[in-house]
This record gives sequence, C-alpha cells and structure tokens, in this order.
Amino acid sequence: MPTPQLKGPGLLLVNSKITRPDILDEEMFINWYSADHIPEILNTSGVDSALRFKNADAKAERPYMVVYPMGNIGFTQSEEYKTKINIYSDLLPRGGPIYDLVDMDVRVYSFVDKYEPNGPVEPGQTKLVVHGGFDLGDKITEQDFHDWYNKEHFENLAKVPGYLRSTRYQLLGHRSNGQMRAAGGLPPREEDVDTPTPAKFLALHEFTVDEADMKAFISTIDTDWSRRILGGAARVENPAYYRFMQGCGDGRLFQ
Repeated sequence: MPTPQLKGPGLLLVNSKITRPDILDEEMFINWYSADHIPEILNTSGVDSALRFKNADAKAERPYMVVYPMGNIGFTQSEEYKTKINIYSDLLPRGGPIYDLVDMDVRVYSFVDKYEPNGPVEPGQTKLVVHGGFDLGDKITEQDFHDWYNKEHFENLAKVPGYLRSTRYQLLGHRSNGQMRAAGGLPPREEDVDTPTPAKFLALHEFTVDEADMKAFISTIDTDWSRRILGGAARVENPAYYRFMQGCGDGRLFQ
C-alpha cells in the first residue's frame, strides 16, 4: 500500500530519553540539540520554529520533548527532510549516531484547531505545557468530541489560573527509535522495540505559570458532558506537564 500523501499544517513531535548515560549526559545532549540539531532543521525550507520542553516529572520515561510546527506537514515526506538532517555530529560521543545514544519516539500530527481567548500568544509567554492524548470509543463520535471541546471544555480551561491557549492535533503517523534507525540505514538491534501507537488526538494546553493549579485543572472536567465524553473514550492519557526550556527560530506555535 502506498504511503498516504501528507499535507496541510501540522506538528512534528519528538519525545526522547538518554540510553547511554555512561557516555552522554544531559548537558551534552541538550548542547547537541540546541547547537547542532535544531539549527540544522531550521535551516531547511520546511521548518521555521522549534520549541523544547522537559517533563516536570523526574521519573518520566521520556523526559525531553521538542515540537516543530510546520505550515505543510508533507515536508516530512520530502527528500530534503530525509537527506539533509544528520544523525551524526562532532558534538556527540564518538560522533554518534544519535539513535545509538538516545531513544526517540517521533510523531507526526495534523493541526486540528486552537483556542486563544486572550489573543495571540507571543514567544516567551508560555512557561508550562500540559500534554494530553485521547482515543475515541464506540460510544462517542469525532463530532461529539470536538463539540465538547469547542462548546464547553475550552471555556472551562480558560478559567484555570495562568491559562494562555490550547492547540489540538490528530495523529498521522509515528516511528520508534528502531524504525528511525532503519530509516537512517543503521542495522537493527535487540534493544530496539516498537513503541505503542500514541493516542489519535493530542491537546497542548499552554500556561504562563511554572506549576499548574491541579484543583482548578481537575475541575474543568467536573461536568456531565465531560463525564460522558471521558467515560466513552477508549483511552484517556494522564496529563503530562512539560516546562518550557527553549524557543528557536521564530519560537511560535501556530500563530
């Protein structure tokens, strides 16, 4: 079956963890990201912005997250994307490749919508992002889900202290570290296993504060409509809280 053609605005999201802490520490990893990898991606024709985050939970499986908003997510299928982004670097131990040192979970999403009750968010405003995934069940339709967000849930989120805005996405595809190795022409390894398919729908909720008001956040789903939607879901991921670390390029997320 041919690979479906991707198009339209979307998000490339990469979650990662260091797997060789004996030779690669966090400082070296972040330096590679900030001084080499992200600038190389921003030097392509398809990406103008990158935002780097770290999970607030020190025990998170993959604590690092970088998102790259794109005007045309089809760029991820281009020869430029496939051939001009290096997996080797002088900033990595033994020169890399990066997939020998770090486990990466790579996801591609289409842009669904955004909610900005206070107007456009400028670079530097976001301090915290709450990441949540959702799979529909047989009892609710996509229209039910979108109506809940647009007619109730967004407005309730806006009442949480520090709330800025939300953006929502739909999963188009994902690759495990082993699949990324294979795409880079590297041999398979026993330790490379397929990662579970992420939830179909993703929401990123942005805040101006470093810590979310948990009581206020939980209260946003204390409604009959929320209970019906969440009760009919096939999967509702526990929210993950990511602190903003760095913005590169124009530093914007779908303005």
